[in-house]
Amino acid sequence: MPVNLSDLGNRSKHGGRARPGFSDSRMRGGNYPTRNLGMRGRSAISAVVSPRFRRVPGYVFLSLILLAGITQVSANPAMEWIEKMSDSMRNLSYQGNFVYLHENQLESMSILHIKDEFGVRERLLSLNGEAREVIRDNKNLTCIWPDSRKVVVGDSSQKNFSPLLVLDNIAKISKYYDMSLADGDRVAGHESIIVDIKPKDQLRYGLKLWINSSNGLLLKSNLINELHEVVEVVMFTNLEELSKKDRMKLITMPELDDSFSLIQFYSGDASGNIEADMTWGFSNPPDGFWRESAVKRKLADTEQFIHQMVYTDGLASLSVFIEKQTLQVVQGETSMGAVNGYIRIINNYSVTAIGAVPAITVRRMAESVYRQDP
Repeated sequence: MPVNLSDLGNRSKHGGRARPGFSDSRMRGGNYPTRNLGMRGRSAISAVVSPRFRRVPGYVFLSLILLAGITQVSANPAMEWIEKMSDSMRNLSYQGNFVYLHENQLESMSILHIKDEFGVRERLLSLNGEAREVIRDNKNLTCIWPDSRKVVVGDSSQKNFSPLLVLDNIAKISKYYDMSLADGDRVAGHESIIVDIKPKDQLRYGLKLWINSSNGLLLKSNLINELHEVVEVVMFTNLEELSKKDRMKLITMPELDDSFSLIQFYSGDASGNIEADMTWGFSNPPDGFWRESAVKRKLADTEQFIHQMVYTDGLASLSVFIEKQTLQVVQGETSMGAVNGYIRIINNYSVTAIGAVPAITVRRMAESVYRQDP
């Protein structure tokens, strides 16, 4: 996962999936190196993830299915609606409020998304609980916790910062999912069409999408586990497409004084992300999952590296993190809500597979990892 919006300076002592809100479930244990904004300025950073499966506030792990690489459009009407939805969520300008239901918690958020000739500007704002704000433009992804005076600034190309679904790798998913259309009902005052996405095996979750039948914007989504239970719901309570005049709305950065701290600096230099070496291999990954990316990243203010690999089937994705074991970790399964993780130790290295997929999938992925001779 590209960005982990974390506990931001507080050593987390409780495990599980990131909650509440802007989420990711892995942060490096221990004392985080911090920097004062007055000393170093607003450098871009990447809060590096690790096999420690921890419960931390963040914005990231809510959607693990924002993937790249459109291939071709299928004649399947359901797939065409999915493509229309993804295109609309990226390229239309809109604003609205939505609720996110997970683990018997209900969160309320607002979004303002502007797409024009200058690119994309977006703001996500929490409306209940701890104040949190995420601002994205063409260059930066900035995550702010005003109460705790913490800020994370990363590369805006990072995808998994929002609970709203945007799919790109559409043509590849039909091998592992069945898709069908159904008449929808009104959501947030808009007529909808339903796209039902059902997995063909027990290695993935299903999805049910309510798509605005007029402009293609996503109105509601249900994530459905292997037991056919709805484990997460995202639903707009109001959502409106913006006119050209409305697109002039400004999205400005809040004033950040010297009391705000940055955690785990990442400057964006070539030395920050290093191409993954061939030390680690996978003997038998779960059927249908291929490696989308792999990097070896130097952890800030240390000489340690973490290997990060993302695997996807075109819809679901999971990540594998490998790092030298510096803290005692408990091997085995861990989960919270829709997110499952599996941790094992190989030659004093911690290996964690984690994702919004069934437990059998992350376990199979972790158990397929092996260390090759240099």
